[in-house]
Amino acid sequence: MARQEQKRGEWGSFIAVLLLIGVLATWALIPVRVIDATWLAEQQQMTRWAGEGANQWVILQTASALNVIAQDAGKVAAELSRRENDHWATDRIYTSLIWLNLITYRSFTLLMWGLLGIPFVLAASVDGFYLREIRKTSFVSQSPIRHKIGIHFFKLVSVAVLVWLCIPVPMPFIVAPTVIFFLALSLWLWVGHLQKRL
Repeated sequence: MARQEQKRGEWGSFIAVLLLIGVLATWALIPVRVIDATWLAEQQQMTRWAGEGANQWVILQTASALNVIAQDAGKVAAELSRRENDHWATDRIYTSLIWLNLITYRSFTLLMWGLLGIPFVLAASVDGFYLREIRKTSFVSQSPIRHKIGIHFFKLVSVAVLVWLCIPVPMPFIVAPTVIFFLALSLWLWVGHLQKRL
């Protein structure tokens, strides 16, 4: 058992290193126009689906969260633009700012959907809890397989959220509400199939 845990830890470390190398390579090579197009596409989708008011609220929250970072990056970019050979560094600073802006924009989009979806997630968790309580007094056995599926599904949804937040290509607007739905489903499976005696 300890050997399996060690192998899992080694594979996890290996995958984390590969992901880090992939993110750094993407950051170093991605053209600015791709990040700009993604940023504009996200705003257009938000405006089309949720209205101009929702888009303005998310942009305001994003701007207030990144205001200090943008000012500092602007000073550094101004210093670098005076030199002749630092065009790539200035380009990467701009790309980093737009990418960070995109991540923050998506985070606030998820927060906005989360405010609508929290009652749904809580209802699914409570329903799973009461399902477990009802099964305690009956002759129905809990399913450890469904419990494990709920745990793995929750981890998968968490990783999918991180990937969605960081991927620098336009993503469909429906991703945020879908994530909240699958989060509720995984919590229902997880809580509803806990063992009767812990």
